[in-house]
Amino acid sequence: MGKMSVSEFYQGLDELYAKERIGKVEAYMRGARDTAVEEDDTAMIIAVDNELASHFRSAGRHEQGLPLYEEALQKLEETGQKDTHNYAITLLNAANGHLACNDLEAALKMYRTSEKLLEDLGEDNGYDMAAVQDNISSAYRSRGELEKAEAAALRSLRIIRTIPGARREEATSLINLGEVQIDMGRYDEAESSLGEAMKIYETEFADKDIHYAYAAAAFGVLEYYRGNWDGSIVYYQKAMELVERDFGRSPYYDMLENNLKIVREAKSGEAKS
Repeated sequence: MGKMSVSEFYQGLDELYAKERIGKVEAYMRGARDTAVEEDDTAMIIAVDNELASHFRSAGRHEQGLPLYEEALQKLEETGQKDTHNYAITLLNAANGHLACNDLEAALKMYRTSEKLLEDLGEDNGYDMAAVQDNISSAYRSRGELEKAEAAALRSLRIIRTIPGARREEATSLINLGEVQIDMGRYDEAESSLGEAMKIYETEFADKDIHYAYAAAAFGVLEYYRGNWDGSIVYYQKAMELVERDFGRSPYYDMLENNLKIVREAKSGEAKS
């Protein structure tokens, strides 16, 4: 792969997603990174490390992404960018990686640092702050601090709904809120939140967004807790189909498959009783 600019890299990446060539995304990014390393192109290394690590995280290959996030942060520090927007976003991405690995303390520390930096930059009400709040919510949810999780999720949703054209991001926030509501036992509210997210993916993005699987999986959890085994099975199967389409049989696929097995065992046990 020949040398390219950061903008050309993102243009090529967007084209692959637009043409639904998800299977070629990783090879494209690996090629771009190899070239950037050969050319000692710091800006490109930072960009590709962020995107490739996030790709690994979405595919459930969390551990592979952490060294890339760390390298990107180190490159930013070395080039005097520790107080910049770019550093705040890379911190957010790295925190997401730690959250996915269940390293909650490290994740929350990074989220709070990113949050403070965005505030200092006057970016209190933009998309990136909404993303930070969404993920702070996820970290608190993992710690069982559900009221804090809900407060952060609602703040994220309030911000994102003021941003024109941020429907994809709104759907992500709704999934996050719905998952918190499931944990709080507020199933009707969760159904409303998740249903709105599903509608956005189905009607506005033709089922093609890579986060659609998360909405289906969340519905699988909801129906499981309601005791609707058949409904849960349908949603988990849908989520697995979407994950396989976008990432292949990744660790996330394996997790969904295990959850599906649990639901089927619960259904079988009820039938025998």
